[in-house]
Amino acid sequence: MSGIDPIYKELAAKLQAEGSKYMPRILEKLANLEQARILRELPSPSDEIAKKLNLDRETVDKDLQELTEKGVVVVTRHGPRMVRSKGQLHDASLGNPKFDESLGKEFFELWAKIEDETVEATVELLTAGGAHPRWRIIPIYKAIKDVPGVLPCEDIREILKAQETLALVHCPCKRAYPNRECGIPDEVCINVGRTAEYNINRGAGRKITVKEAFDLTDEIEKYPIIHATINQRTINMLVCNCHWCCCTVFRPFFKQDKYKVYEGIAKSRFEATVDPEKCIHCKTCVSRCQFGAAQMKYYPEFAEERAYIDPEKCMGCGSCVITCPARARAMKIVRPPEHIPEAPGEAY
Repeated sequence: MSGIDPIYKELAAKLQAEGSKYMPRILEKLANLEQARILRELPSPSDEIAKKLNLDRETVDKDLQELTEKGVVVVTRHGPRMVRSKGQLHDASLGNPKFDESLGKEFFELWAKIEDETVEATVELLTAGGAHPRWRIIPIYKAIKDVPGVLPCEDIREILKAQETLALVHCPCKRAYPNRECGIPDEVCINVGRTAEYNINRGAGRKITVKEAFDLTDEIEKYPIIHATINQRTINMLVCNCHWCCCTVFRPFFKQDKYKVYEGIAKSRFEATVDPEKCIHCKTCVSRCQFGAAQMKYYPEFAEERAYIDPEKCMGCGSCVITCPARARAMKIVRPPEHIPEAPGEAY
């Protein structure tokens, strides 16, 4: 890592990324040397930092504002501080298009490399949540809207209606993989509550109404997406629209072993069903399913292959249900309300 000032290695260590080949280079792109020295002094007040570094207070405050907009600094009740982890920096620094030109193409390529560098660590982190995985599937609304017993915390429309603030942001995962195969637009993540306010205030999020959020989910469900969020009943941060080819949560499992996803991400309470009599064997469901649950099998009574669902692999996302042209698929509840915990394990 020749040519990089040692201070960027120090800052990488603060993010628990001291062994990364790429994190110091990412930080170098986000912060010049003056700003890096300011970051090293956080969470000291800006007037103390200015005095120690022989800078004027206005310069320090200006640098802190830029670093906040870039996602390197968060402003708390106790003042500004550097983000605490690679995950926080990933989501914040990749989410603001304002700096795309100055950061350059290499910035995004470095993030893709660091994600691939940490596949095993990410899988280990996401599967170490104890009784409950840290991430869970939210079923697609149109797939479950007529099913009795749907909980508010798994009905995406009820989730969105319950929020005081909604913000539409550019998906940091998708922005790290511009050549992704899913073809999904990147302005698709919905932040809620304080997370929404944080991104609105730093210019990375656009405040939207509940109606606009509904319209977005209706539109985005045309793509092969999965709604997902932190695995708890209170949705207080975000609703993601994910695909395995670019999602920070799903991609590591598929890179290492596709079916390990079942260990690290909680299924919804639902499971897809299929009526083989209605099936027209078009295989739309097979191409739509990201988990290998939608399959074809030979039915003797029809003397041909028709759709089948593997219940062990079905994550209960509903994607196959809403895209079946023959309406041969539906959803049923197969898990109790307790399947969704009140609180998650250790935060991602």
